[in-house]
Amino acid sequence: GGLITPPFVVFKFTIDFMNTALQQYAISAALITSGICTIINVAQLPIPFSERLFGRKLFVGSGVLSVMGTSFTFLPIFEISIRAMKAEGIDGTVAYGKMLGTS
Repeated sequence: GGLITPPFVVFKFTIDFMNTALQQYAISAALITSGICTIINVAQLPIPFSERLFGRKLFVGSGVLSVMGTSFTFLPIFEISIRAMKAEGIDGTVAYGKMLGTS
């Protein structure tokens, strides 16, 4: 439930709540991103040339099994920003894309 709630809340309060196709896309993107970040964190990938540059081998990821997911900390900023853009006449989906950096 914690992985799908943030995108659901964003759509409920700021974007067209009846656009189920876009809701499904956002929730799927959150789940896929969570899975990719979890794999990277668990795999503990070595950083190339780190031993030569820093004198020790550095890694990306902890190597400990933990699920990476979405967070609720961005929601107030996200909601205020999208509402402000909508008040300026920008469509909700375009505002959502601007917040993600894709529009």
